[in-house]
Amino acid sequence: MSENKKEGRECQICGDSKGQQVVCHFICASRMHRKAISKYASYLGLHHSQHRMLMHLANNEVIRSQKQLAEHFGISPAAVATTLKKLEADGYIERAKSADGLDCRNNEIIITELGRRVATESEKYFKFVDCQVIKDFSDEEIETFIGFLDRIQQNLTDIDDAKVIGEQKE
Repeated sequence: MSENKKEGRECQICGDSKGQQVVCHFICASRMHRKAISKYASYLGLHHSQHRMLMHLANNEVIRSQKQLAEHFGISPAAVATTLKKLEADGYIERAKSADGLDCRNNEIIITELGRRVATESEKYFKFVDCQVIKDFSDEEIETFIGFLDRIQQNLTDIDDAKVIGEQKE
């Protein structure tokens, strides 16, 4: 009987495959991390996507277009416009007219003092969460884990189109 089954934590996805268990635990940890961050964003009165965009804006001097943001986040320009509108309405950002004053998509996006304060406090919370994640790990264990994650990322990078469309090779 697997350790998960003994502890009553059997995963419906994993089954008994060690590889599937690793992926399942990895995804679960990622979701738990996101939930901790989203909970904080909610406490601030922000949706997760608004918080992410605010943090990006705080860490970049000047964003000159919604198109840049859409490309960075992999979302539509319309989704960016909606998020920016909410951030502006809540006082986290301001938008200055573009040089020609005609194209709203190229307005300069400026983070306000309130936005900077929220970003600074958020960074402190992120560090707290990150410290919690690794609190009982030795430096050696962390280095080993980083090596494992690097290998996982490389393995995922190595997946080519042929394998994605059904020509998987063992």
